[in-house]
Amino acid sequence: MAISAKALISALIILAFYLAMPLAAPADVAGTGLNDKAPAKLSIGRRTASDAEQMKPEAMLTDLRDFRLCLNQLKQEAVNLFQEATRTEVTLQAVPPGKVQDKISEGILQQIHGKYLLPRREWLVLYVNTIEPIVQLLCEDVQDVDTNGRQTPPAIESKINPLWTTWRDDVRSINKSLDEVQMLIGQDADSNVPLARAAIKIWQKAENLEKVRYRAVNLLRAEYIKEAAEKLKQRKAEDKSRN
Repeated sequence: MAISAKALISALIILAFYLAMPLAAPADVAGTGLNDKAPAKLSIGRRTASDAEQMKPEAMLTDLRDFRLCLNQLKQEAVNLFQEATRTEVTLQAVPPGKVQDKISEGILQQIHGKYLLPRREWLVLYVNTIEPIVQLLCEDVQDVDTNGRQTPPAIESKINPLWTTWRDDVRSINKSLDEVQMLIGQDADSNVPLARAAIKIWQKAENLEKVRYRAVNLLRAEYIKEAAEKLKQRKAEDKSRN
């Protein structure tokens, strides 16, 4: 059925009108308040069928590789918190930043001059609500590669378990820093520097977790290669004895 030019123009005008209308913000953000309903708790079961499958070198090293994805995201959200806490008014003489910020520290905080703007509560809520499930993922992930109580060579368990102890301590520290941020959200004044320092703690602990992850990867790879070489040597000796 043919459509008249007039009808087509009218339809396009109506469509443009609706596209131009602003989208409604979610209720908790629009009100710039914390969501009354706590975010649904993630429930992540072990991703492998059995301990025997989980303890395979490929499964362990793949999980450790994937840890880095969570840690990178955690560091990015800590940077976001820091930047929100250290916003200052932009002057005509201000020089735009040359690159995206990916590191934060006390030294960087001391280099920021000018009066801080009040942190925007809705953005703080967004960052905190993003960090919380990441931290839970880190807790769940370490359970997948924890050798405690599983059938693993003693050499691996004795060396790797201290690393997981450090991992859990650092995750607890991140949770404590998140609690500090939660208490600071909504303050009318004097929250900028405490917020920035809480973000720095989160970033530093994530950086330390990456070092733990890297050490675990190298340790497990070396032990698995050593174990495989010993098994091969043993099989060759058995074959030789039978012949």
